[in-house]
Amino acid sequence: MTASTVPIIVNAASQLEIDVDTLDVPLTQQLASLGVQPNDMTSNQFIVADALAVPANQVLLEDVIRASPGADWLTILDRISVKLCALNLPNIAGRALLQASPSCAHDAEGIVKHALKYDAEFAAQGIGKDRYCIKILTTPAGMIAAKTLESQHGIRTLGTGLFSVPQALAAAQAGCLYISPYYNEILAHFTPPEERLVYSDPVTQHPMSPRMAHIYQAYRDLSSTGKPAPVIKAASFIALNEVLAMPALGAQQTTILAPTLTEMISTPTLAQEGKLYRPSKTYSLPLPEATLPLLKIDPLRADGLPQKFALDVDYLKNGAEELGKAIKQDPETERRIGDAVEVFVKAELQAKALIDAAIAKVAAVQSVQATPVAA
Repeated sequence: MTASTVPIIVNAASQLEIDVDTLDVPLTQQLASLGVQPNDMTSNQFIVADALAVPANQVLLEDVIRASPGADWLTILDRISVKLCALNLPNIAGRALLQASPSCAHDAEGIVKHALKYDAEFAAQGIGKDRYCIKILTTPAGMIAAKTLESQHGIRTLGTGLFSVPQALAAAQAGCLYISPYYNEILAHFTPPEERLVYSDPVTQHPMSPRMAHIYQAYRDLSSTGKPAPVIKAASFIALNEVLAMPALGAQQTTILAPTLTEMISTPTLAQEGKLYRPSKTYSLPLPEATLPLLKIDPLRADGLPQKFALDVDYLKNGAEELGKAIKQDPETERRIGDAVEVFVKAELQAKALIDAAIAKVAAVQSVQATPVAA
């Protein structure tokens, strides 16, 4: 590296807060070594399942199983997930985020119960409510649960699997600390790399870009009324230039999966100079002038027109009836949130299989150890 070049991630950090969408401790530490302070650490059922397959973590998993006799697989999953977060917590400035079970995506009571179990596991590790946050899929039940957790239990939440302005406004009404719009739908991550649709200019070409801008503008309008709005933590990238597009679209934070993060760390570029646009967490700044035309279009709608919304709609009343209607009236959001639920349920079952195998292994070893040796 010469004095005039830096890793791309350094430039990104000059305009965004950088989250690690991974439980990888060395990768998180590598960011800090470049002078980039990792903000939050996010995860989901896939990320946890991948982490459980790492040999060192399998040893930790077996330790948890031995220390939790009689515990079911989901309790073990919660416990090991929190322990994996605890290992990386010293390397981040903010919060560790775990996702509520996708099997409860349409069950508000189930989401609340699962979040409270996470809360107990964090407390057992000496981790306070100021150092973690629960990710909840932005379904009607999810936002009802988020409101309960925020208002009754003091547990901060993030609305994830988010693709639309009504979902974003519902998350604000629930009191969510963050939202995570998915820039790419979840199925994009299962497309072979050579078949992925990657844009040379994501800001103007990517079909989700207008909705990102719409969400920032909706929150800017909401903030002007004196009501709080969540921070936008953009997620689900398949190319590094998508991450670099986020400031222009209003995201104040971005959470980056390990492969893209590794690429951004290893790829040099010229250091940015001068005053750069950084989206405001208080929504005091307008979007960049070049972004404003996106407010007039929406490629994800059949008619191409931007979504209509009103700040005075109560998306959470009557069991989040209005949010349910808005999702039903938006085929792309309905399909994408449905796909996310299905994919995360499969990932949770992958984690279950790993845990069941580890439980069987521990039991077999204990059985051998308990067998008397013939004289």
